[in-house]
Amino acid sequence: MLEWLSRETVVDISINAAPILILAYSAVLIELSSPWGFDPLTVVLTHTLTLVPLVLLVFATYYAARAIERDAARSQ
Repeated sequence: MLEWLSRETVVDISINAAPILILAYSAVLIELSSPWGFDPLTVVLTHTLTLVPLVLLVFATYYAARAIERDAARSQ
């Protein structure tokens, strides 16, 4: 599935793994512990503040990897 990724590209984009893991862990932890109960406003706000940046970071990482590989292919 990810055959187009080279080892150098994985190293370049691996810096985004820490924030992705932190955001995913926070979303799961908040959902499991529900420290504020199940107030709809709080749940939506909390998940918006964790899941939207998580999705944006995943997309940005994917497109950065594609751009790195494209530029590497052009330079060869």
